[in-house]
Amino acid sequence: MKYTFEEKIFKSGNRYFIKIPFNVWEECDQKGLIPVKVFIKGCTFECRLIPKGEGIYYIPIKKNIVNQINCDDEISISFKLISGLTRINHDSPYSKENPIRKIDNIQSIVYTKDGYCGQICIAMLTGLSVDEVVGIMQARAWQCSFSKLLETLDYFGIIHDDKITYTKRKEFVLPKCCIVNVKEEQMSHLVLYYKGHYYDTKDIGFDNIISYLGIRVD
Repeated sequence: MKYTFEEKIFKSGNRYFIKIPFNVWEECDQKGLIPVKVFIKGCTFECRLIPKGEGIYYIPIKKNIVNQINCDDEISISFKLISGLTRINHDSPYSKENPIRKIDNIQSIVYTKDGYCGQICIAMLTGLSVDEVVGIMQARAWQCSFSKLLETLDYFGIIHDDKITYTKRKEFVLPKCCIVNVKEEQMSHLVLYYKGHYYDTKDIGFDNIISYLGIRVD
């Protein structure tokens, strides 16, 4: 089923979005980071809808798409739900039944370049080097969004929670293995947590954890 509406593109920071003008939970009967195929003025792309709470969602738009559309007025937008993103995992040799490895230990990785925290988490989960992960993700410094992170976990057959858990300053217990999103002064920081240990060069304050994505391990 296609969902169609008219809206404007808006910019927040260095990113572009379209706000969906209806309650996605109620209309689409789905929650979390929802994979969709989007159709805008002859442009078609896949992404995950970004939840803003209470059924409100944004469609993230890449700058090259914005440049192609080149319109400040309301435009017709359509999207349809899909089972998963295909940008990476359409030709993956792995699956949930045949993951890249059994996660029963973590080898710490130190990477000297800044902006690769998400890629480092994936590297430790898979046993690959950070450079190998960067090549597969097609994401360099500061380019590892949660959407790209989920897409890459799916590529490697690593089973994860269906949605991100937000702590909202409430009491919580981290699962045995997860990727945590930690608040820092200027931006958030992704860190791998496994069996009581944060695999990072920085000291991680429990109160600074914004959210986490559970990773299924034995």
